[in-house]
Amino acid sequence: MSEAIPPGRVLLAGATGDLGGRIARELRKRSVAVTAIVRRGTAADRTARLRALGVDVVELDLDSVAEVAATCTGTTCVVSALNGLEETIIGTQGVLLDAAVAAGVPRFIPSDFSLDFTRTPAGSNRNMDLRRDFKARLDVAPIRATSILNGAFADMLTGQAPFILFGLRRVLHWGDVAQPIDFTTMDDVAAFTAAAALDPATPRVLRIAGEQTSPRGLAAAAS
Repeated sequence: MSEAIPPGRVLLAGATGDLGGRIARELRKRSVAVTAIVRRGTAADRTARLRALGVDVVELDLDSVAEVAATCTGTTCVVSALNGLEETIIGTQGVLLDAAVAAGVPRFIPSDFSLDFTRTPAGSNRNMDLRRDFKARLDVAPIRATSILNGAFADMLTGQAPFILFGLRRVLHWGDVAQPIDFTTMDDVAAFTAAAALDPATPRVLRIAGEQTSPRGLAAAAS
């Protein structure tokens, strides 16, 4: 990606989440003006860290294209870090996309942040199918888009949904024990996302990986 940083404001949805908060922090580290849109009535303690970063937090109806579009005005890139199932990934994110197009925003980064769903069989994974369905909608929208595919979050290796079960001395996996798996830390994903949001030359699909290994490789490393 190029080093040029265009002027303007980035609008961020999902900023109260873990990844979204890290993206906001990375953008602010680059002195970028950030507007975080949250649902009307969001608890103040959920937005306090964003305000402390200097993020402009706007409460609105996330189901209203008109309200979101009005907030998108003057934005150079809309970044979605929304997390959820169909109601969120297709529904709320769809409103965000329609609003960005209506406001004439030039660029959009969807909440993909996953393994490469462009190479997974349809019907094999619900979350990948949702991202594939949204990609089909995004590809025909009159806006330049960048999907960031980072594999699994490395933070999950021993986190809430661990691959490595130390107590059982096992690595949890499905399928081939030698299947390569991409891992990237959430901090690195946030940094790449911030850089992509500022670079109009970023490709349609940005594939990144902090490390590539396999279930067998994880077992060897943990041993």
